[in-house]
Amino acid sequence: MYAGKKGLGRYSFWLMLAPALLPYLVFKIYPFFNSILLSFYNWNGVPGSPKIWVGLSNYAKFLYQPPFSTMFWRALSHNVIVFGLLLIWSTGLGTLLAWFLTQVRKGGGFYKGIIFMPNTISIAVTGFLWSLLLNPQFGAVNALLRKVGLDALAMPWLGDSKLALPTVIAVNVWHGLGFPVLIALAAMLSVPKDVLEAAEVDGANRFTQFWKITFPIILPNLINLMALNFSGAFGLFEIVFVMQGAEAGPFYSTDLIGTLFYRTAFGGMGATASGMGLGAALAVVTFLIVIPVSLIATRIQRRYSVEV
Repeated sequence: MYAGKKGLGRYSFWLMLAPALLPYLVFKIYPFFNSILLSFYNWNGVPGSPKIWVGLSNYAKFLYQPPFSTMFWRALSHNVIVFGLLLIWSTGLGTLLAWFLTQVRKGGGFYKGIIFMPNTISIAVTGFLWSLLLNPQFGAVNALLRKVGLDALAMPWLGDSKLALPTVIAVNVWHGLGFPVLIALAAMLSVPKDVLEAAEVDGANRFTQFWKITFPIILPNLINLMALNFSGAFGLFEIVFVMQGAEAGPFYSTDLIGTLFYRTAFGGMGATASGMGLGAALAVVTFLIVIPVSLIATRIQRRYSVEV
């Protein structure tokens, strides 16, 4: 009887892990490896239809076979631009606002609620509402600018190929700004107050305290935010789809890997080639771009964590 309990105990760990592990294997691991396998086939996505082995042909179309490669490299460059904008607007502005909240003596809770409130709104609703606000004819943004005498700043924000991408990313930053503020604020509140007070006694002003004491301590958290911004930039889809459609207009100026994947996998709407095999290949390429950068960011974060 004792041996039986011992044998059961040997597998108790896996039994307890199964409720979480099985869904992860079914909905994460299996689709991942299936996508890798599917990327070597030409398949239209219809169940029962034939899958034709094409080897690395799908990857070749992305890398150097126009016109599809042209769309891929353009979308990739847009994703890099998005990462740069997120780095400045999301991480930078989020850190600045978090520092501001640490300096506020009264009404801190109110300001935190205002900053975090957009996170509670659906990204689809956010995109739809801002599309109305930014409408060049009846939108509230241009109407307000004209009302205060800034007619020169009233522009077709989503209709200009040079303004559309920054405008969409600005809306996305507005929606998710509460998260980097929350992370940066939590890191700043962990800085020992006695260290800051000692620096103040020694004559260090607030900027010096932040740059010499607070910033080195919160740097690992900021590196994590940068890594999240990178993966988020390459996973961005919803806000562009809602505000600019699947063709990511105007003239593909807001086209990202996500929207290109949508057109490629499901066909039509501006895609020069389509199929689930091509879409899977695009997903694998995106994975090969994001994972190494995330691993490097993790190593850097650990390094600075040890030093601090």
